[in-house]
Amino acid sequence: MTESTVEKESFSSGSLTLSIRNIGGIHEKRVIFDRGVTLLTGPNATNRTSLLRAFTGALGGSAGVLRRGADSGHATLTIDGEEYTRQYERVRDTVHTTGTPYTDDETIVDLFVSLVEDNPIRRAVRVGDDLTDLLLAPVDTEELESEISSLQSERKHVDERLNSIDRERKRLPKLEERRASLQERISEVKSELDELRTRTEEVDPSETASDEAESLRREFEQTQTDLRRTEAELETQRSIRDELQSDLEGVREELDELDLRQEELEEAEQKIERLQGRETELSTTINALATISKQNRDVLAGDETGISELVRSESKVAELDPDTQSIECWTCGSQVERQAITSQLEAIEQLTEEKREERREVRSRITNLESRRDKIEQEITRHEELLSRETEIQRGLEERADAIADLVDEAASLREALADKQSKLEAVRTDDTGTELELYEQVSDLEYERGQLEQELRDVEDDISEIEYKLGKYDELEERRDVLTEQLESLRSRIETIERKTVETFNQRMETVLDRLGYENIARAWLERRKTGNDTTFELHIVREDESGTVYEDSVDHLSESEREVVGIVVALTGYLAHDVQERIPVLLLDSLEAIDAGRIEELVDYIKSTSEFLVVALLEEDAAPFEDSYARLNAVEQLG
Repeated sequence: MTESTVEKESFSSGSLTLSIRNIGGIHEKRVIFDRGVTLLTGPNATNRTSLLRAFTGALGGSAGVLRRGADSGHATLTIDGEEYTRQYERVRDTVHTTGTPYTDDETIVDLFVSLVEDNPIRRAVRVGDDLTDLLLAPVDTEELESEISSLQSERKHVDERLNSIDRERKRLPKLEERRASLQERISEVKSELDELRTRTEEVDPSETASDEAESLRREFEQTQTDLRRTEAELETQRSIRDELQSDLEGVREELDELDLRQEELEEAEQKIERLQGRETELSTTINALATISKQNRDVLAGDETGISELVRSESKVAELDPDTQSIECWTCGSQVERQAITSQLEAIEQLTEEKREERREVRSRITNLESRRDKIEQEITRHEELLSRETEIQRGLEERADAIADLVDEAASLREALADKQSKLEAVRTDDTGTELELYEQVSDLEYERGQLEQELRDVEDDISEIEYKLGKYDELEERRDVLTEQLESLRSRIETIERKTVETFNQRMETVLDRLGYENIARAWLERRKTGNDTTFELHIVREDESGTVYEDSVDHLSESEREVVGIVVALTGYLAHDVQERIPVLLLDSLEAIDAGRIEELVDYIKSTSEFLVVALLEEDAAPFEDSYARLNAVEQLG
């Protein structure tokens, strides 16, 4: 089952045009429909049904069959300058459909827009079949579950970020204390440096060390500076190495979690290929069965010429009861009763619907398999990316190891040189030079300490800025979490909402329709929603009232033909409204109302007309007689003959 994502704006113009070529019994016609109700009137054998089937095909439904003997045909809707076409082409013994119809959701059109005789919901009510799957057909439960899983994953990620920010928030007071302490110590060091520099400036130049001592002092300071720079670089390289090592562990953990599932990918692709082949076979079979059913129905109904030549009225009774008439079978030439052919056609139509249901299931399985295949392919791609990243990190670690080894050697060499220069300085030191050298050593030590303190202060301030930035995102993340929670609740309740809306819509409208149409012996017809675990079923109840006023529940099987047709139409209309189909396809097509008397047809159409911008109703002349003159009328004899 799929949920349509096609959404069209309401037709801005007041009319639409349907162009037909070689569909059903129609050779070539162009018909304009005005907004509102259009009554398509005329006797049988005037291609009214063919017109509605062509209309259904152009909207995106499965109805519409190629005219007998024609190699190609089309049904085209022109709306606000845009064309939507369903094309039919005969290839050997099968008919292929192509083109771009108004919507790609065949199920929506077949179930809730084209309310013709073989509408699956009307047929299900006639034979007492379960309505649950039909009414919930547009709801893609698997897609909803996938959306729920995606939202849950995102919310979990948001929760992790919120928890991380909370942990960082707890660090902030200590970091701020450390920042204040560092700022205070840096200020003290600067004061000490200023004092030492003043003292060095007070040293009498005449009392400075000898040239040899001065040279050694400068070399000592330079070596000391080089050593500190080397040790700082060594610390940086070790820090980079540790980060790379952490990244490598993370990459390897993710690699361990990924399952390549190459065999599963190949299996999924093979299944998709087989199912696509099965879908093609089913489409071919459905088209063939639909063509057979349509052409034979047209002959039985008189839509094609020549029916009178096939009928053999052998008695007055047969003339009064068409089902008992003998007909010369147009396939084998033997004499059979019309009712026997009708029964066979019903079996064919039931088989066609079963094939359509199987095709829907096949398409759903293809969609699920394609989704699983795409996920596996994404995992394989991610695995390749991680392998590449692992190689890159390992190369980086090797480079860091070489750099660290070189820096360790360099630092050791500088320490030896520093010790050597210190020994030489002590050998040439005098009282005066000793005092000056001690001052310079103290300045150098304080400069180094200030550098270290300032670097630590920058790191602390960076941490504080990062935490403050994250804290600034906290409210935004909380809002996002609330939105995700609402979306999750909405998705979880969407199916239940649609189910409840379906029941409420049917029950309210059925009550009104029964009242307006005057079915006095039906006290109530209502849908009951039943839940068993995660499964939902809709049960149709009929409550009757006898002459004494006693009410009792009756079976759907005991409804009259007229009552069944009305209930079937209201159930289909319920799906049209419950799934908001009118917002995407503002058209309703209604046919095969002969079982309902003319007065009730008028009331039914008057009630339905407000639900859709365009309502096209096919009627016999006598059934159209009670209608208001304000409704647009198309005479099938004049327009389609």
